[in-house]
Amino acid sequence: EGLWDEAPLAPKIAAIADGSFKHKQPPEIRGTGYVVDTLEAVLWAFFHTEDFREGALKVVNLGQDADTTGAIFGQIAGAHYGVESIPAEWRQRLTMSAEIALMADRLRERT
Repeated sequence: EGLWDEAPLAPKIAAIADGSFKHKQPPEIRGTGYVVDTLEAVLWAFFHTEDFREGALKVVNLGQDADTTGAIFGQIAGAHYGVESIPAEWRQRLTMSAEIALMADRLRERT
């Protein structure tokens, strides 16, 4: 017995968990900032692209709350593809990049 047997997912979350985002296109996919829409948009962009840059551009170009969807996509895609997959010109413009790299190293040491 799993947790979802005791506390089932909400219908919209269950649909996303089942892969409903794979068969949708904008305007059905929206980056509104609402957590369910954001989850769907991020997974949609990740599923329908081949690399970090392509996916990041795809998700932020949905508009609306682009900074939220872009940030969450960046976390997931960065973990999957690695830091080197982020375009160099984007990394060079990153504020506090040295501090971020140090924090990432500390987190990695804990695992």
